[in-house]
Amino acid sequence: MNPFDDLDIDRASFAHRDLLGQDTWTSRTPVFGSLTIVGATNYSGRYRVIGKSIEYQVKFSCATSIASVAGTDYLTLPVAAKGLTGFGVMTNDTTNVAVGLCHIDVATSRCYLPAQLASGDVFNLYARWEI
Repeated sequence: MNPFDDLDIDRASFAHRDLLGQDTWTSRTPVFGSLTIVGATNYSGRYRVIGKSIEYQVKFSCATSIASVAGTDYLTLPVAAKGLTGFGVMTNDTTNVAVGLCHIDVATSRCYLPAQLASGDVFNLYARWEI
């Protein structure tokens, strides 16, 4: 007998999704627009659905340098955004400092990056938005 057979588990709960293997990460290669890149790139990303929102993690770097212009350079979201807004943050994984906040544009499903001077460092990005 399964120990969960006699339990009433809410079908909208994290526990139910986890039992069904639905609360798992999905790999996604990030797609950037207008990012200034010099040299070979290394991009990796993953996302997961949590209720009616998405949690997205991205790691990116470049052999020589990578730079972004606030309000211009963006990351395309893997799942269309809804609602009023979302949020994101970009950090420098090499120096262990925050670069800045990201803007989620629900009209275009884009995550606009903060300003970053040309650097060969590794960067992380975390974002969350309504679906």
